[in-house]
Amino acid sequence: MNKNKKQIIIIAVAACVVIAGIIFGVIFANRNTKVPGKKNESDIAKSPEAIEIIDEKDKTTVADVTAITAGVDGKGNVVDSKGIVDVSGHKIYATGEKNNSGETIYTTGKKASNGLVLYTLNKKDSLGQQIYYTGIYKDGKLQLTNTAEKPDYTTNDTPKKHNNTPATTSTTVGYKGTSKLEITGAKYEYFKYFGGSGVDTFRSVNECKDGGYVAVCLSQSYNGDFDGTSKDWGVHSAVVKYDAAGKQSWKYITGGDGMIALEEAVELKDGSVVAVGSTSATDTQAPLNSKLTSSIIIRLDKNGKLIWMYSFPGDKEQEGDFASSVAAAPDGGFVVGGKAVTTGGFFAGENKNKAYLFKFDKNCNLKWRRTLTGSMSNTFEAVSVADNGDIYATCVTTSSDGDFSALVKGKSPTSKNTVLVKLDKGGDLKWSKNLDGSGNSDFKAVCATSDGGCVVAGSYTLAGRADGIYNISYGKSDGFVIRYDSKGNVCWARNFGGSQNDYIFDITEVNGGFALTGNTQSVDYNFQGCGNSGEQDAFVIYINESGEFSCAEMLDGKGADEGLGICTLTDGNVVIAGTSKSADGAFTGSGAGGQFKAFVAKYKATTKDASKK
Repeated sequence: MNKNKKQIIIIAVAACVVIAGIIFGVIFANRNTKVPGKKNESDIAKSPEAIEIIDEKDKTTVADVTAITAGVDGKGNVVDSKGIVDVSGHKIYATGEKNNSGETIYTTGKKASNGLVLYTLNKKDSLGQQIYYTGIYKDGKLQLTNTAEKPDYTTNDTPKKHNNTPATTSTTVGYKGTSKLEITGAKYEYFKYFGGSGVDTFRSVNECKDGGYVAVCLSQSYNGDFDGTSKDWGVHSAVVKYDAAGKQSWKYITGGDGMIALEEAVELKDGSVVAVGSTSATDTQAPLNSKLTSSIIIRLDKNGKLIWMYSFPGDKEQEGDFASSVAAAPDGGFVVGGKAVTTGGFFAGENKNKAYLFKFDKNCNLKWRRTLTGSMSNTFEAVSVADNGDIYATCVTTSSDGDFSALVKGKSPTSKNTVLVKLDKGGDLKWSKNLDGSGNSDFKAVCATSDGGCVVAGSYTLAGRADGIYNISYGKSDGFVIRYDSKGNVCWARNFGGSQNDYIFDITEVNGGFALTGNTQSVDYNFQGCGNSGEQDAFVIYINESGEFSCAEMLDGKGADEGLGICTLTDGNVVIAGTSKSADGAFTGSGAGGQFKAFVAKYKATTKDASKK
């Protein structure tokens, strides 16, 4: 071969290499394979920027939603009214009823020794003592009988409810539903199970653009769906993709010599999936960087293949951090929320107890980070991003100092309060709300609504009486839902449950209202007629746009059942994810055998045209 031909071949080969490199680079870039933090860890390691939520006016906003009613009218309809302090200085609540003289009848929210609710007309007798009555509904009207008994405001006795209708706080701005649909019931289309002979739990579920959904499973199984998993692994996790028909498309399993606990996964704009959680493993691509746990982010392609996994840098001498929530952003990126108990790595600063939010762009560059600090535990448990990029997040805390100094003080060190924040897409605070009271306030769900506002859902217990933003509890623990408009005004607030323990773990917007999931031990109030099949039952509750109860469907068996996540699919139906020990009832065929099995269940609501009444 002559010299000129050799030169031509060398040039051609070089050109092919360059072109191939360009093509590979384009493909590589399009897959967004860059690991977060590797490019700008020095920026991230600077002191996190605090969310300034303390404002004098915020300290008084609780009073705006302390208006509570325990009353219903003669037809059993809830009546919203502003809370009133009676002549003795205690809160009373309008029932929506009047006596024969046209005077408003109020309930005290307490019961007499005979079990009847104590009422008042907010009047004193000739000796200056307030007058109280017991009351019963007869022929649809509340009839009062004078009594010498007085309410005991030192207890939290549950008042007798006359109808299966939830009580409510009053509205501050009101909300008039626009949907013509009325949800009248729901029916399941299928149940699917995942796991092995160990403990398996679907922690969360989120919708995908193809009509399917992605769920995250926490597991102690080494067989079944986890067949082939190393027995040397600790607690491990799976990300499972289902198609629109509920058929498993793929699964990604990860574990190591310590725990890898994933909490939530979402599909991003490019079709890839991001999952977040925590790790204590030292033998993975994203090893433990602190004493106990490190936050972990895993990115998978649309077929479930690993693109990268990444753990936050930390300090081996300090406890560490973990991620508990993630939401996809309209710019192709995502927001991660969690908790840090460290002053190392990303979390420099004097106070080591921080709740954090991190925003990553579509190329996984960290755009900003925000924190809330207090001396006790603080965690961003839930995050949701609106279509315009605004971010809603709930922070559950046991602190009452630092950034949480406006919250209720003097509570048990284990009692929880919740703070709701709204940030714009640049991370700047728009407003914050304190969802506090003297008992536990634990809101682990938030959903940005189509009108630009949000709904938050969770549970609460009361230490003594109705206070803060909370109504008199039906039972030991009640579910609670609050709807906010885009400016932070309360549209409505409702409690849901019965006389036993009730918890709401997730909420999603549906056509005509919202769907909630959780678990209950109750058989009355919202669960009247539903029965209780075992230790606790999972449920799906549908409510309309105004927060009014529509229907409840039970996911129940003889064992313990929990609904932990819910999402709305592209066809308008919902999928509930959770865990169950039952092999009967709704879970017939699960093969649970008394051990927890992860499940997903698709439910279709039945509706009617509400305008044709």
